[in-house]
Amino acid sequence: MVKVYFLLAYEFLKIGVFALGGGYAALPFLFYMQTKYDWFTVEELTNMIAVSNITPGPIGINMATYTGYTTAGIIGSIIATTAIVFLPFIITIIIIKLFNKFKSCSYVNDIFVGLRPASCALLTSIGIQLLFQSIFYDKIKWSLPFQIDYKALLLFIILIIPFSFMKKNPILVIVAGAFGGILIKMI
Repeated sequence: MVKVYFLLAYEFLKIGVFALGGGYAALPFLFYMQTKYDWFTVEELTNMIAVSNITPGPIGINMATYTGYTTAGIIGSIIATTAIVFLPFIITIIIIKLFNKFKSCSYVNDIFVGLRPASCALLTSIGIQLLFQSIFYDKIKWSLPFQIDYKALLLFIILIIPFSFMKKNPILVIVAGAFGGILIKMI
């Protein structure tokens, strides 16, 4: 179990440093952890994302706490949560001290110009993977023809319209998704 604690600390220290752009930027790292370790399944990862969205607090920290708990109990949740915030906390303090000195540096601006599309590409890739894993039954083979979960596809289409086009509150979409999930399982 001690090895799992060290691996949790190591993986979430990496996430804390390299997941630039907020909690959703941690998703590629969590997908990587899901494939590298047998700590959780893809379905559990999807549930983790859903629970992290509806619980109070930053999503990245919520996902670290959830992952740590499902992997190694309360101690695992404490380790993962501490690890994900420790280095960013230290780095943020250093950056605040140095920011005024380097804010007009063209290299710093160029770095951020490159980081934005990289973060967007990672998030888009994870979004597409989550969509496929939510809509298609055959989550392992990924071979044609796919078996489509038409109820999940319909729910996705119904939920994406208000969020994408009408700019509705994400909380309402999450709550509607929860009720929609209950409804499609009853049908």
